[in-house]
Amino acid sequence: MIHGMTSREQSEALLEDLNARLSRLIEIQEEIAAADFGLDEVARLVADRAQELTGSEGATVTILDEGEPLVHVVVGEGTTTADVRVPVLRRGKEVGSLSLAKAGVTDTDRRILELLAILLASAVSDAAEREARRDQREALSRFETIFEAAPIGIGLVSLDGRLQSTNSAMRDITGRSAEELARRSTIGYTVPEDVDEVVRLFTGMVEGQYDSYRHEMRLYADDGDVVWVDTATALLRDADGTPQGAVSMAQNITKRRTAEEQSRQSEARYRTLVEQLPLITYIDMPYSSDEAAEYVSPQVEEILGYSFEEWHSSPTFFNEHLHPEDRDRVSKAHREARETAEPVELEYRFIAADGRVVWLKDSNAVVRDETGKPRYTQGFAVDVTAQKQAELDREALLAQAQEQNERLRKLDRMKDEFIALVSHELRTPLTSICGYSELLLHDVTLADLPAAQVSWLEVIDRNAERLLRLVEDLLITAQASAGNLALEIGELDIAAIIAQAVESSTPVATARGIALSCSTDSLPAAEGDRLRIGQVIDNLVSNALKFTPPGGTIDVRAYPHGSAVRIEVTDTGMGIGESEQAQLFDRFFRTARAQEEAIPGVGLGLSISKAIVEAHNGRLSVSSVEGVGTSFFVDLPALNPT
Repeated sequence: MIHGMTSREQSEALLEDLNARLSRLIEIQEEIAAADFGLDEVARLVADRAQELTGSEGATVTILDEGEPLVHVVVGEGTTTADVRVPVLRRGKEVGSLSLAKAGVTDTDRRILELLAILLASAVSDAAEREARRDQREALSRFETIFEAAPIGIGLVSLDGRLQSTNSAMRDITGRSAEELARRSTIGYTVPEDVDEVVRLFTGMVEGQYDSYRHEMRLYADDGDVVWVDTATALLRDADGTPQGAVSMAQNITKRRTAEEQSRQSEARYRTLVEQLPLITYIDMPYSSDEAAEYVSPQVEEILGYSFEEWHSSPTFFNEHLHPEDRDRVSKAHREARETAEPVELEYRFIAADGRVVWLKDSNAVVRDETGKPRYTQGFAVDVTAQKQAELDREALLAQAQEQNERLRKLDRMKDEFIALVSHELRTPLTSICGYSELLLHDVTLADLPAAQVSWLEVIDRNAERLLRLVEDLLITAQASAGNLALEIGELDIAAIIAQAVESSTPVATARGIALSCSTDSLPAAEGDRLRIGQVIDNLVSNALKFTPPGGTIDVRAYPHGSAVRIEVTDTGMGIGESEQAQLFDRFFRTARAQEEAIPGVGLGLSISKAIVEAHNGRLSVSSVEGVGTSFFVDLPALNPT
């Protein structure tokens, strides 16, 4: 059809076609600008329009990112070889390409491609700018989130000391709003004692002496409380290096400083207490070290004569001044304690500065860290020299006492032997005297003697009998002390023994106006020496008669008592004081009242009775109330206890 046109008509047709294409390009530009397309959608739109406007068989759009394909779109015949290719340039750098597959590419086609390439480059630039703005917004949002949620206070400080921008932690620390912090210099709520140092540090940084500093300071919170703050401040400069302000990070350390102050005060009190105690306190640190103690209390100079400086003059000072005989033992004990982390307690000798040997009792324990690992040891050493000397003196006195006791025991044995010997030697002539005096008193010729001479014979007989009984008592006492008390064991008729003893004492009781009675329950069988048991009952009844006033009573009775036969002698006499009862069975002991009232006796009866009863594996005991009366109990083992 175009060949049938005139030249003018052809020119007009071409012009009209070109205008249509330009109009379409403008529409494409507006379409790209109006829509918020991604690069892949823009690339497809450009490829479609290139194919449409050029009438090509296919079009390809490639967008690069750092030289690598980011978007690659093919429309039409994708396998057709490109006949024309136009680079997409942004700021002089190729960021992609636009190519056509068309036979007979015209200049108009090329110009259309170039215009589309320009539109594509503009779209790439817009997309990059949108991406940059989005990244900036996201980064700013993340920064604001981190800034606001940071666990430590952060603030931008102006050159005049105002906190222009702060996060919530900084506002919490100061107890003030963001508006107040931005309006007021921090100097206005800094504790006066800290102001000069804060000004000096900030000024020095601004003047270029240093780029940052760290400082602990005190602020007044909004409620008036003092807040301790640990601050780290760094200078901010512009591109020319001119100071623009600073960024400051702050952390509330009030609790830490309070704890430190409390710890310092506690340590001061502890140190004061420790340094007043009469002992050496020390701390060995580190735990594994053999070196001198890190801390030694001042008492070391008072007790040992060494100053703290002398103590630390050599790592081996302690070991060198241990007594040579104790050195290896103490060193070994300390090494083992460090290996086992167990407490240790030692006594050892230490050579003092003046050469004295000082005994120390050393106790220490392990202090562990929060993981349980041994950190150091702490302990104390007490001067026990006086105690050690007292122990030596006591041992010496004990040895002397033991030696003296042995001599006394030997003398006691000799005394018993002497008494036994003398008593034995006296017994024979006394027996003879008693026998012959009795013959004389019963001789018929006695009637021819004057009454005075007969009285003399009766005195001789009476005192000889008394002396013979005393000798017998001394012999029994000596035998009991030597453990040689002879017994003739046989079956005991305890009822008969009691009856005989009461019968023989009844005349004396009647003469003194004392009621003497006896009773016996059904008793289990018992064995013993009839004569000796009778002697025990005689002694107890005789004592009761001596200490019971006229009108009183004495009751002797026997009855089963557990696994024993009990013989009880009870009187209503003067009684015995509690303080004297424990001595009643001692040889030659007599109560104070017996001595005051001159009651006859030598103090052997009860000791002999106790020895006889114990020789029978029995027990003799007493119960007495002064002014009320006394009861003696003889417990003899029963053969078949009920």
